[in-house]
Amino acid sequence: MPNILEDIVVTETANSAYLSERSGSVTRTSAPILSTPYSVGVVNQPLLQDSLSYRLEDVAQFVSGVQASSADSGFNTDLRIRGFTTGGSAYLDGVLDNQRFQVRDLALIERVDILKGHSSVLYGSGSPGGTVNYVTKKPQARVAHQLSFATGSYDFNRLVADSTGPLNADKTLLYRVIATGQLSNSFMENVTNDRATIAPSLTWLYAEGGVLNLGFEYGYQNQPYRFDNVYTQNRVVFDQSYVDPRARSDRHYWRFSTALDQQLSKTWSLHFASHYFHVERDDVLLGFFTFVTPTTVSGYYRDIHDHYDQYSLRGEVHGEFEALGKHHWISGVERNDANDRLHSRRRIGGFTLNVFNPDFNHPLPSATRLDTGFKQVEYGFYSNDQVDLNDYWHVSGGLRYSLFDNDSSRNDVSTNLNQQGAMTYSGGVSFTPLPDLAGYYGYSQSFQANTATDHNLQVLPAKQGELHEVGVKTQWLDKRLGINAAVYRLQQSNLPGRDPVDPDYSVAIGKIHSHGFEFESVGQITQRLQLLANYSWIEAKFGGGTALKGNTFRSTPKHSSSAWAMYELPLALPGRLHLGGGLTYVGRRFGDDANSFKVPGYVRTDLSAHYQIDKLDFRIKVENLFDKRYVSSSIYDDTVIQGNRLLFQFLASIRFD
Repeated sequence: MPNILEDIVVTETANSAYLSERSGSVTRTSAPILSTPYSVGVVNQPLLQDSLSYRLEDVAQFVSGVQASSADSGFNTDLRIRGFTTGGSAYLDGVLDNQRFQVRDLALIERVDILKGHSSVLYGSGSPGGTVNYVTKKPQARVAHQLSFATGSYDFNRLVADSTGPLNADKTLLYRVIATGQLSNSFMENVTNDRATIAPSLTWLYAEGGVLNLGFEYGYQNQPYRFDNVYTQNRVVFDQSYVDPRARSDRHYWRFSTALDQQLSKTWSLHFASHYFHVERDDVLLGFFTFVTPTTVSGYYRDIHDHYDQYSLRGEVHGEFEALGKHHWISGVERNDANDRLHSRRRIGGFTLNVFNPDFNHPLPSATRLDTGFKQVEYGFYSNDQVDLNDYWHVSGGLRYSLFDNDSSRNDVSTNLNQQGAMTYSGGVSFTPLPDLAGYYGYSQSFQANTATDHNLQVLPAKQGELHEVGVKTQWLDKRLGINAAVYRLQQSNLPGRDPVDPDYSVAIGKIHSHGFEFESVGQITQRLQLLANYSWIEAKFGGGTALKGNTFRSTPKHSSSAWAMYELPLALPGRLHLGGGLTYVGRRFGDDANSFKVPGYVRTDLSAHYQIDKLDFRIKVENLFDKRYVSSSIYDDTVIQGNRLLFQFLASIRFD
């Protein structure tokens, strides 16, 4: 029977706090992760709380084959999955999230699902590496209120309030309100990270088998474009900021969401969901553009006023029926509409900066008009079926037709771009000879319309990807411990790269192939010990059609691994005390696609402590204990992202039930 109430369930975990047995993000059904023919990483609420994660990049260490990416120098959030960047694209409750420079606050999020190997059948346009889906916190029928305050390094102060419960006696109308406020600086000078969010939501159980969810979100963010660091003279220039103190950032976000789930019978149901996003931002980017000499970079100034609207709609019918096995059927239609109007004045040059000792004592340069616009509409029509042939064999398959229409403009000159369309497929088989053992093969295609344009304002050809994956999933210790392993091969064509003549535009740079091996173990080892460990081996290289053939894809380590553990001390104290932490290893990797330089690998050490007594919680996190200078990601020699310096944070929270 389809579970139309799944969205209002906070989380579905096994006996282990860290191990999740189900994730609706994989198939949009209640099928167990064990029997689905794809790899999925679930970073659930206990893990988010223990690690004090505040943004998407913080959770990368918990999933094999996943690395933090460039994230548009702080303007966005981004992951590199199996060598492929998500490009900032993510989903919110299964519907396309805001695609315009929003760093989603994890205080609103119940869990983060990372489906490795994007399937365009269910999710439409996306990177072949994987799909990120945020599952939001929903109203609950039980009254609960929580207030927390965190403080830490670099003037970090953060307040979060969360209140939920019923609004009527029969508990058919539920509410939740989450509000956050944050003031923070950074180890990089002139880079703030201030934000505020308020997100009220309602759940109406309007009839038996019927649920309506309504959500609103307003967010404000102030984090100037970081410009990041550089590589020159055979080394990374760490601990240097190229952000002019006159740079500014003023970004406002609005979201209206609806979700309607209606049971038609015991086996059939309807599901509708939508998001509307509006973004207004006023940003002054004032830093550098690219190298002039090995010790000098040219200046960059851009004053931006941007307005963005996005409508995302999805309607599905779910059903179960018997025909040579038990079918879990989904058919749906999807529409995503994005419209961006950006007005700016820009100047490349006009001043220079010394990379070792930048001097910002210069007048603002004169600038010329650079207005751009972009419209994109995507339609998707899809069907997917998962069939339980018997207790041991499970097969799945689906297809989708996607259609894209794009228009762009520059300084009042409009270009009507060619319509792009594609048919994509997915399929897989899973064999479960034992209740706690599954072997599987999965195949999926991805289709991603290029929003990047060349110097003639022509959109680059659509990116197309393909995945083959074989793996084993197991559960041990009475389902408290999950151990999984997989090998895979991915490829994608028509990747965009920076135009060497004008880096504000792009060129297609050919194909890339990625293959690798992943191992993950997560769960409860003993009554007191929670453990997560993973390892990934990746080899990602460019194929034919480009001068980069044979080169390794940038910022993709061949070897990476992490471990995280929390242990409850058997002390005769009131309350409960947990101590733990983690190690993250990332190997040496190339810093750009030309393979002109390498950035060093690193091992980062983190510590964590949690003390709970009655309704009080106290948490401590120490990130990068030994203050290691390291590169978290890199794109070019003038775009090298330094990871956090030594970071200390303390959080205190109280619950009112």
